[in-house]
Amino acid sequence: MESPFSHRFNTNYVPSDEEIACIRNDLVLHTRELERIDERIHELPSQRDQLQAYVDHHRALISHPRRLPPDIVREIFVGCLPTNRNAVMSAQEAPLLLCRISSAWRTIALSTPRLWASLHISFRHILSNEPRMQAVAKWLALSAACPISLSVVYAEDHWTDWGQSSAAALLKCLADSSARWRHVEFTSLTRTCPEVLAAIIPPALESFKFAGSVWALTQLKVFQASSPRALSLLLSEFGEEPLGEVVLTLPLAWDRLTHLNFQSLGGFSIPSLVTLLRRCTHLISFNVAPRLDYDEIDLPTEPISLPFLETFILRQPGSLTHHAVSWLIELVSMPQLRQFDVSTLASQGGDSYFLVPLGTKSPRLENLTIHLKSFTAQSLPETLRSFSSLTKLVVYDTGNTHDGWSNDLQDPFQPCDIEQLLSLLTPNAETAVVCPALQELIFTTVFVQKPTLDAFVEGRLQSTPCFRRLEMMYKNSWALKLMSKAEIQTYLSRDLDIILVHGSTWGELPAASPWTGLVDEEDWSVG
Repeated sequence: MESPFSHRFNTNYVPSDEEIACIRNDLVLHTRELERIDERIHELPSQRDQLQAYVDHHRALISHPRRLPPDIVREIFVGCLPTNRNAVMSAQEAPLLLCRISSAWRTIALSTPRLWASLHISFRHILSNEPRMQAVAKWLALSAACPISLSVVYAEDHWTDWGQSSAAALLKCLADSSARWRHVEFTSLTRTCPEVLAAIIPPALESFKFAGSVWALTQLKVFQASSPRALSLLLSEFGEEPLGEVVLTLPLAWDRLTHLNFQSLGGFSIPSLVTLLRRCTHLISFNVAPRLDYDEIDLPTEPISLPFLETFILRQPGSLTHHAVSWLIELVSMPQLRQFDVSTLASQGGDSYFLVPLGTKSPRLENLTIHLKSFTAQSLPETLRSFSSLTKLVVYDTGNTHDGWSNDLQDPFQPCDIEQLLSLLTPNAETAVVCPALQELIFTTVFVQKPTLDAFVEGRLQSTPCFRRLEMMYKNSWALKLMSKAEIQTYLSRDLDIILVHGSTWGELPAASPWTGLVDEEDWSVG
């Protein structure tokens, strides 16, 4: 706004008496206008809110979600469920979250049985609040006649008499729906549980996971169901019979099984392992802990064909000799194999080429786990070059080559270390790229030089754009200096995920929650 005194603003000028009178007269009019505007400003928010509410209500009437048929809304709701685990009893997730949006959507959610066809149950969480037991029964009722998926963490924790009786009541509630069990997982079952579950033979069961004692396992009749195709056992103790003998006596339709996962401290004997493979001709995934109590002289030689097998894992407690692994590769035909993970012993010399034939027999292998101590500087390059389609490499470097003595590079039997591996995988102008399709490298190590690591990362990013993930697990603080935050941020901007994991994280037992017992792991359910 123009003023006859504008040229005096922001100066030390002192107006005369006549000018002061003129200014005061001028301010009267403008002060009134300012008060009128302030009053208007005070009124406008209220008017705006009323107008906004009017518009919002009318827009809601013509909104697309309101016009969606209930069947479409149901499909959208089902798509909101977790895909790699069962639903939990929490208002933070579907399906309970969907019941809090509107009364119409709540009605649709409650009338959609598929939304309630999976449930994760932590007994610690449920029994800490009595109304939650009623909620479990209501949840199962809402699933109507749908096949259901359950994951149950029993974890008896010095319960009171009320807790024991409530746990039994909750188990019975679950048992009452056994005719609809499709995918079921029980964890930490104790000797008291089979009293409720022993007689159950679920007619529609497709996959079964069990973690607990061998005694509790042998009391269950769930294995007499003719339909299971996936079986996972994590056993914590042993009976008089060897573990393999216990498992092999289970009344299962072995030739129907597609997924097997047996883990225990004792492990499987090699003869039992071979018997399993011969029985399960339709296997897709096989994960067993081996036990080293066999005589390699008596290893069977009759071939085994597993035309559908994609995952083959033999992990601790036992590590196989190179000869045993070579024998397995020769014995078992796995043309569709995608993942191979076998714990192996340290290199004994000339037998460190034991994995090379696997590249020829299983040309589609994409995911390989190796132990560097099993390879030499001569065998490692030939081994990795035999897997041209490899996209994920997991490496264990548990050697002590940097603890006061150095590698003898002239020794042909000297085990490899992570430095040699990274140098081998670093592209150069003289030789063809090793593992050209590599997308992920995950390794544990005790030491690695920063220049070696930097050269590998930069070389891969420039020569093989498909490389997208580097994960390093270490036990010592030296690795904190390998990459600065700025370097990691730069790699992230180039679409490379960098993950540094320091040691093992141990903490106090978390408070009971709807998620207790859920872990990130391979989904064993079959569709």
